[in-house]
Amino acid sequence: MAAMSAKSRRVPVEQRQRTQHSCDRCKSRKQKCTTAPGQDKCNHCLKYGYTCIVTKPRKQRLYGSVESHGVRVAVLEGLVKGFIPEADIANVDSLQEMGRSLGIPLPEGQPSSSEVTDEKENEQLVHDLQGQNQYIGRSSSYFFQMKLRALVGRDQNRPVGRMYLFGPNPANSRSNSGTEIDSRRPLETVDIHSIASPSSPSLIGSPEAMTEPTERSTVISLVRAFFDRVNIDFPVLHEAAFLEQLDSWFKDPTNVDHVWVCSFLSVLSLGRRHCDIDISEEQADRWWSHFQILLSKVMFTSSLASIQALMLAALHLHNTNSRDVCWTLTGAAARIGFAIGLHRDDIETDGTPLMREMRKRVWWTLYAFEQLQVSSHDRESAIQNAKHLPASPREGTLGMGTHNLPDYVAWSNRLSSLLGTANALPEGTKEDCHGPLSPTATLLRDLTRWRASLPPHLSPDAIDTMPAPFQRSLILLHTQYHYTVSLICRGALLSRFTSLSKERPVTHSASLETMSDTCIESGRVSCQLLVKLDSFGNFNAVTWLDVYYLYSSTLVLVLSLLCDVSRGRLESCVEKELLLDQCTRVASKHLDNSKVPGTMQRWLSVVRELAGMVRESINAHGHSDSAPSRETRHEAAECSRRLMDEPCPGLITPGQSTVQCDERGTDVFAPGFKPFVVDAPQLPEIPNGLNYDFVFPADEPSESRTWQEMYWEDISDMLLGGEARNWYM
Repeated sequence: MAAMSAKSRRVPVEQRQRTQHSCDRCKSRKQKCTTAPGQDKCNHCLKYGYTCIVTKPRKQRLYGSVESHGVRVAVLEGLVKGFIPEADIANVDSLQEMGRSLGIPLPEGQPSSSEVTDEKENEQLVHDLQGQNQYIGRSSSYFFQMKLRALVGRDQNRPVGRMYLFGPNPANSRSNSGTEIDSRRPLETVDIHSIASPSSPSLIGSPEAMTEPTERSTVISLVRAFFDRVNIDFPVLHEAAFLEQLDSWFKDPTNVDHVWVCSFLSVLSLGRRHCDIDISEEQADRWWSHFQILLSKVMFTSSLASIQALMLAALHLHNTNSRDVCWTLTGAAARIGFAIGLHRDDIETDGTPLMREMRKRVWWTLYAFEQLQVSSHDRESAIQNAKHLPASPREGTLGMGTHNLPDYVAWSNRLSSLLGTANALPEGTKEDCHGPLSPTATLLRDLTRWRASLPPHLSPDAIDTMPAPFQRSLILLHTQYHYTVSLICRGALLSRFTSLSKERPVTHSASLETMSDTCIESGRVSCQLLVKLDSFGNFNAVTWLDVYYLYSSTLVLVLSLLCDVSRGRLESCVEKELLLDQCTRVASKHLDNSKVPGTMQRWLSVVRELAGMVRESINAHGHSDSAPSRETRHEAAECSRRLMDEPCPGLITPGQSTVQCDERGTDVFAPGFKPFVVDAPQLPEIPNGLNYDFVFPADEPSESRTWQEMYWEDISDMLLGGEARNWYM
């Protein structure tokens, strides 16, 4: 083939004027680089003893006529002027500036050495408790707090710390009884029958030694606790189908599917945290040890049951300081889902209508769970394309009406897809929306439309009037909405705080200030919703992400307080301080619960410590009366209740619209129009938080820098364990 192609050339190789490549030495001397056949070096390097290497890029030639390229450029310029008549296309700089204003990524010049150094520093890995390297993106919750720490004066040039929430290898855990599991021994029928008994005296017990009524009642209590408190938030299993299999297992434990046993073990592990029956840690370790023995069979089986088992195990690991392994199992479940076609609506399956709807339900649950992890770690998603999302399942077929309102699943799935879009935003676009056509502004408008289009029974105003089973799901729906808004806008809020931390703050663009205020309000409303959820007695601190939402919202609330302190607006901190105190009481209450797992304990500890740190910061800035008067607190608390369901500033309320459309239905923007911004009614008792005409002092005293170093060391102790002093930004 090579000989044929050589003969077919119009010009023989030996007569060609241009060489295939030029070494760096010849390229710098601008001479032809000639290499004799069979030689590793060119003639010049061989003669003078130089190292013949090729590292410099090959010179790009312009193929085609100049006229054809000129016509192409003229057409492209005409298209640009047609879409944007006021565009300046005279030079490359103006074109790049226009692209940045629209949020369109354009090729830039060669970055400077300092920029390359900064990027490499930000992209360094963190260590887990096993000493392994783990990648966490710069937009993650971890680095969001790290950037805060760097801005308050801590040395950034520290070695990378160890991430406590990426805990020790769960495969190394053993039962507290000292019984070691031999993974090479096959799991016998007697083992499977004995694992459900909390009072089993040994790892391999005899069924005759157990009393059937006690065993059956205990198992049923754990299973019911799972479906009443866990499966409603993380719908993976169908209760009736699972109970049918459980009944068959009770009757004949010899005829059991090992993949189903893995799901059963995870159900027991998750349900025990909500059950009144005291299950020892020794028994929980025994369940997990059996799960590890069967895990290989789950991984090597491509079925819906395997995905369900992996998802339940991932949730258990997420809550027990093994979020890295949770990430791995979630990705494995997604790959199996692609393998069996869960992402396609047009695939005909042989299952029942219930099974077809369960395929959709499990895939949407997997997608939502993975996107929450992606937003937390700022990693790439395994399910990136919107075409991989099927239609929402039929709630009536699945029998989901006990805990969810009508159409709840469809609206929740749509919100999860918007979170996926937020995770996929180009890097750097979250700090400023850069115009109405930028991806950030477009996504914020999509979120605005989502909230404005909600039916009345799914609006925040309906929370207090709903029966108790529906209140939790409705509050979590709006909490996730505000979490998504905060995720998009918190980079802008951090930029504002960065400016305020300097001696001479700079004035940012109006869009950045608007995004900052939107983030502040979403964090405030999210905290209020979670406090209300706890007042209803429906705050789940042991198996679901209520604590993570509280942790993320509190970070935004704290950052807004620090901005107020840096600007000297201590009087505007009263309501936020009260709300932070309420969040602290929620965290303290659930920290006293012995069933709260390790991951949740870490986040709750951070929330509780933040209040004391902020109070110290306010006192350090000359607040003569750090504890507001009773009248002031009562006034702020009343305002907080009245604003509980008020929409975020700049977000459309039901019945309103900020989007102007022409007869074709496309968005048009008048000059100076600010998307996703509306004038929300202001109560006289609350300081105007929507005033974008900020007045910055010319100089600030040196003590205007927030938070003392010692307090950040306390937080690092909680998040990074024994390696607290090795924080890295």
